[in-house]
Amino acid sequence: MDGYILLSHGSKVKASNEESFKVLEELRKNIQNIELAFLELAEPDFENAVKLLKKAGATSIKVLPLFLAPGKHVKEDIPSLSEVCSKKYKIEITVLEYIGANSGYVKLIEDILLSGR
Repeated sequence: MDGYILLSHGSKVKASNEESFKVLEELRKNIQNIELAFLELAEPDFENAVKLLKKAGATSIKVLPLFLAPGKHVKEDIPSLSEVCSKKYKIEITVLEYIGANSGYVKLIEDILLSGR
């Protein structure tokens, strides 16, 4: 069974993190075994999300980095953290392309700009 992690940067601003939880709740309407994790500055962290999914019976995890560009976190920190947790919890973890690289994201921006909303 697949598990999924939405991985956000995290913020000191509570309201910012709460917006990520709203997205999670919407996604849970159609996707089972999905958790939210923050890379830093907020909880739950990545390792806790991995533990929750493993406990729920996930045999593999797909991680979607909610980042717009491939900076240090995307290129180094997330793959390293995933590798460490994969070995520690004996579970396959695949890091998907960061959300900004997805062509659907570009289309979303285009739709917003052209609709003027």
